[in-house]
Amino acid sequence: MDKMPLISIIFYSLPEAYLIFSFGLIALGQKINVIRVILATVFFVLSSYIIRMLPFPFGMHTAIGIAIIFLFFMIILRLKAKHALIATLISSGTLIALENSILYLFQIELNLTPKQIWQDPLMRTLIGWPHLLVWSLITLIIYKRKIHIVRCRGNLEL
Repeated sequence: MDKMPLISIIFYSLPEAYLIFSFGLIALGQKINVIRVILATVFFVLSSYIIRMLPFPFGMHTAIGIAIIFLFFMIILRLKAKHALIATLISSGTLIALENSILYLFQIELNLTPKQIWQDPLMRTLIGWPHLLVWSLITLIIYKRKIHIVRCRGNLEL
């Protein structure tokens, strides 16, 4: 059970969720409908907040969160199931890889334990920014250069 501090929700969870949905769409070569991405972002952060407060075993929150991302790619962003699955896997995989590698480097460099990070709301928020910045740059580069990891037919702009 984890009750996220408001500062972490606003300055970490919202940008992270926006990147999850934006990156997934860009990786598929889809145009971004900003309103729908913001809607998916807000609903995901709210659902994630509620799920984190439930007494599930370790790892269950993440599995449920990934399922919700998949559903929001389908329902809110209107991707076909196959494309929603690809977008979910690409976004989640990128997030996990960047978060784990960059956070690990910062933990070593700053001599921090996960417990120290988790207990301080400001530290918990700020320590996540470097991987979000790297991910933002990657997203911007693939968007500007029109690099598509998977090319889906059709434009989903409504």
